[in-house]
Amino acid sequence: MTMLTTPDHTDRARFQNLRNLAGTLLLAVGLVVSTHAEAHLLNMTEIQLESRNPETATLTVKIDLGQSLMSAEQYWDAVSADSGTQRSMLEPAAAQLTDGISLSVNGVARHLELHSWQLVALSLEAIENPLTPQMSVLNFTVERGITDKDAVLELQIMPQLEIPLPALMRIDQANVQLPVSRLLTERNRSTGPIALGEDLQSKPHSMTTGLVLGFQQLVPGLSWVAIGFQHILPEGLDHIVFVLGLFFLSTTLKILLLQVSCFTVAHSLTLALATLGWISVPASIVEPLIAASIVFIALDNLGSLRLERWRLLIVALFGLLHGLGFAAVLSELTLPAGSFMTSLLLFNVGVELGQIAVLILAALTVGSFRGWANYQERVARPATVTIAGIGAYWLVKRVAFL
Repeated sequence: MTMLTTPDHTDRARFQNLRNLAGTLLLAVGLVVSTHAEAHLLNMTEIQLESRNPETATLTVKIDLGQSLMSAEQYWDAVSADSGTQRSMLEPAAAQLTDGISLSVNGVARHLELHSWQLVALSLEAIENPLTPQMSVLNFTVERGITDKDAVLELQIMPQLEIPLPALMRIDQANVQLPVSRLLTERNRSTGPIALGEDLQSKPHSMTTGLVLGFQQLVPGLSWVAIGFQHILPEGLDHIVFVLGLFFLSTTLKILLLQVSCFTVAHSLTLALATLGWISVPASIVEPLIAASIVFIALDNLGSLRLERWRLLIVALFGLLHGLGFAAVLSELTLPAGSFMTSLLLFNVGVELGQIAVLILAALTVGSFRGWANYQERVARPATVTIAGIGAYWLVKRVAFL
């Protein structure tokens, strides 16, 4: 007669710890995501005062309009319109800037007038995404210029103006090589008085301003890293599930690294080839096959006790499929012509960082149970069955839409 056994107190304690740890990790991820959704340096506003020609001083505002003064849809419509229509569509946002940015010269406020602009947008989806800044450039003429070479300037962002902060303010002057820089934040919205006649070039930046200036040099590259990372966490559920399938067969770090390395090399190859336009496979074929790859890996996990050499080949073949899936994301964006390969490489770096983050979260959640005698039966196998079920659901759903 078969005897039914119940988990002992040690087992219950382990599962309680597992549940608590998973809840803590989910809460931490939620806090990080919510924090980044509110404010980050990637779409930080930049304000530049060009006073090299005192008669025609210009104030340039570089801003993510689709994430601030306009909706993503309004901004996308403006990008797609002709120049005359663009001006009328930009006027409300420009009015908010001229009313909300106070520039004074020797204590007298100067009026700003919009005279030119440049709108940038990769796609509507990218505009809606706070981690893919679409920075517009709006150029304003400063009333009467700045003819006094010893003028005292002060710029203030008024409380009613809601733009991405912090904002970096720069002043370029005639006969001065380095610009004057000030960092404006939610707490400190004013540059304070800046006397142009002083030797400001020799005065060091604050440590915070210096760090922000250094960060700004990296922003274009970091944007593509962020896009790649996001395609794994939180948007790439099928890729997350596949990577977890690799994780739950791996009893050692070496086995995990072998599988992930094969997967990475393969998907990097097809990502590059598809983005360059050398290969093309319809999404209607790629997406069901990605779901099938998840089912296959999960079923192989259930029937395998160790890593077989042929599995590495299978993982590499599935990596080729997933690379085509990554390429589909990039097909909706426009890689900059001047740095095409660099942007492609950085996108791939973001993908790899996302995969590493998934593996780290998985290790933190169940890693301490790997030495447990019941790890396979109580943790790995139930997780693998769940992965197989998810993959099968996606497969049926995606085939049904062919």
